[in-house]
Amino acid sequence: MPVISVDMLRGRTDAAKAALARDLTDAFQRTCGSASERIYVIIRDVPEEHWAIGGEMCTNLPAPAPAPEPSVAD
Repeated sequence: MPVISVDMLRGRTDAAKAALARDLTDAFQRTCGSASERIYVIIRDVPEEHWAIGGEMCTNLPAPAPAPEPSVAD
């Protein structure tokens, strides 16, 4: 049972997290051959006050540009 763990700053939509889980599952299945129902994805939303980059807490850094929403293919 493969487990893919993602820690990311809080703020993404439920739709974005669902798309990420699908894409990670698909990528793992393609490259490693595991059945999709056996691939677990855990997404942890981490608040800025609990995350540091380059030794600086994210609360002290300039806000990054918002990520674009995933596009839905027709």
